[in-house]
Amino acid sequence: MRVAYKLAYIGTNFHGFQYQPNVRTVAGELFKAFRNLGIDIKKAKFRCAGRTDAGVHAFGQVIALNIEKLIFPRVLNAHLPEDITVWAWSEVDDDFNPRRAKRRTYMYVLPAKGYDISAMRKASKLLLGTHDFSNFTKKFGERRRCVRTIYDIELRVDDGFVILEIVGNAFTWNMVRCIVSALSEVGSGHRTLEWFKDMLDPERHRERIEPAPAYGLILKDVEYEDVNFEIDEYAWKTLMGRIKSIVEFHGTIYKLFSQFGQD
Repeated sequence: MRVAYKLAYIGTNFHGFQYQPNVRTVAGELFKAFRNLGIDIKKAKFRCAGRTDAGVHAFGQVIALNIEKLIFPRVLNAHLPEDITVWAWSEVDDDFNPRRAKRRTYMYVLPAKGYDISAMRKASKLLLGTHDFSNFTKKFGERRRCVRTIYDIELRVDDGFVILEIVGNAFTWNMVRCIVSALSEVGSGHRTLEWFKDMLDPERHRERIEPAPAYGLILKDVEYEDVNFEIDEYAWKTLMGRIKSIVEFHGTIYKLFSQFGQD
């Protein structure tokens, strides 16, 4: 049988998702867990929805592999470190590849820093539809088209932070983080809306932009046409408890040191 899993992870202490020898990665930890459960990962046709970079987090990453019998998320979590939590599963077709998703949703959070939010929103709306995002990719110099479709985008302010949520069919390497950098340039007044429009027309305007830091990005969800995931209630409670602990820990540190950053 082929099974797909949804998992969350805190990317801070990982060198990205993809397996790399001699460094800690999300895939590496998953492979260890499956081996401990008697799964030959080389024969299992393991696939993932996307390979997040070092420091990038996920809430709804999807993996799939072939196994002889179902391993519930709560069982798998017993073999995983606390910064990875599998929380849902679905039996899928034998040819299911998680990369062939219908929609992907990313979220990025950054401090507001006095940005012109109205200008950032106007710029963000220009992203809707199908565009060549060659100016918003790490492989900028390869001069190949990076056409993607953005279905929805929302930019809001919440308690001193700007939150960008973007939904698309797919994303190029570093695309969301480069978009955040560009929006920040517009919001700070360093760049104009016209410049942002030009960035979406790489045939006429070529410019490299550095991606925003990885720690502000999370892969929120990945959706498919005919796959319905079943939540493992015990695993879900485990995930919620871990998230609460993280928020309390980092929130306490933020509050402590913010007392020394007052004017």
